[in-house]
Amino acid sequence: MIRAVFFDFYGTLADWPAAEDLQQAAAAAEGIAVARSAIASAYRTANAYLDGENAKHLVRERTQEERDAVFAEYERLLLADAGAPDVSLEVAARIWQRVRGAPEELRLFPDARSVLAEMRSEGFTLGVISNMGQELNDLLDRLGIGEYLPVRSTSGRSGVSKPHPRIFQLALAGAGVRPEEAVHIGDSISADVEGARSAGMRAVLVQRTPGPPAPDGVYVASSLTEAASHVRSLVAT
Repeated sequence: MIRAVFFDFYGTLADWPAAEDLQQAAAAAEGIAVARSAIASAYRTANAYLDGENAKHLVRERTQEERDAVFAEYERLLLADAGAPDVSLEVAARIWQRVRGAPEELRLFPDARSVLAEMRSEGFTLGVISNMGQELNDLLDRLGIGEYLPVRSTSGRSGVSKPHPRIFQLALAGAGVRPEEAVHIGDSISADVEGARSAGMRAVLVQRTPGPPAPDGVYVASSLTEAASHVRSLVAT
């Protein structure tokens, strides 16, 4: 019986708007042409790299020089996967600085609020498992979804990052459920799917654009609405 549903935050519940457009414009400023659709798909490669770096040592806790090096490589990998394989780290670093310096506003995915409201009304305990710190609380409240997500397990609180099982175990303890009674929904195979399964939980992978194949037995949803429908089907079986 599924009693609790946990969500990743960035890339699952919320994201920065038009990130592909920002990347495309920043690359164009360096004379590099990449297709918007290719950039959207390439984020999975770059984000998998960033997940791996966070698993080694939280990037936000590194020196500025170390963080700059990580994000230069992040940008280089993204552009290479998007069809620009010869971008140097120096150029990638300049593109990243343009991207991060562009005015942005975090936004919820269109179905996030309705899915959370519906699942709470159906009796599920809801929460967030995120490689973030205390700033997550302010973000959830600012986006108007904090009331739906009483259980919060973060890297800042647990001392580890996804996919370490401890961050998932902290969420299970906060919800008062066993691993087999919980589902984690996220957009990263390495951080969300493998992490949840290592803690004995079910995992649902959200892929809004085509991405790498999920591990055997993992349901792939194209939206939060579809992911929620799958969770309901688990309850019915």
